[in-house]
Amino acid sequence: MGNWYLVRHGETEWNRDGRIQGHTDVPLNELGRRQVKTLAERLAESQFSIVYTSDLSRAVETAQTIVGGSDASIKTDADLREFSYGDWEGLTLKEAEAKDSGLFAELMKLENSEFSAPNGENTPQVLDRVRRFYTSEAPNLDPADDILIVAHGGSIRALLVCLMELPEELFWQFGVDCASLSVISNHPDKRVLDFWNDTGHLSSIT
Repeated sequence: MGNWYLVRHGETEWNRDGRIQGHTDVPLNELGRRQVKTLAERLAESQFSIVYTSDLSRAVETAQTIVGGSDASIKTDADLREFSYGDWEGLTLKEAEAKDSGLFAELMKLENSEFSAPNGENTPQVLDRVRRFYTSEAPNLDPADDILIVAHGGSIRALLVCLMELPEELFWQFGVDCASLSVISNHPDKRVLDFWNDTGHLSSIT
């Protein structure tokens, strides 16, 4: 019985400052690197057959740190990127609200899956590209293998929907913290969500 390990990248300066990142390539900050090192220690005994990561540097560095000196291969895939937030990237939520108050109000309506920031993506578009990744790669994987995915809040939620065959309406009802770990196990006729958004390994980090 293999497992899917889903990891969100460590903290960046924009995470710390509450800025919208999306496709902007913001690197890990020093706290983020400490978070990821601690997560790597937690996963040190894991043997991953393959590691997939978003191609954004905050995810790639997270994956590289977790893998360390192991023989696991790392494959980057742009389909695992975060939402594109278009014109809002680099803004805080307060700044985005001031810039586009009407659109921002739509963002707060989590049931509105068609919402997108100006020149950004909506939820169905993110689900479509993550599903494209999943349907392309999953048939090539042995259900007995352990797979590591390093990505972002939006793409991890989308992958959960794919792996667990959940209704798309549940997309926004799962929190995903920086450097969190979630595990889904393979069974002969189903998958089981063993735990979600676990950050226990970060308890000693300040």
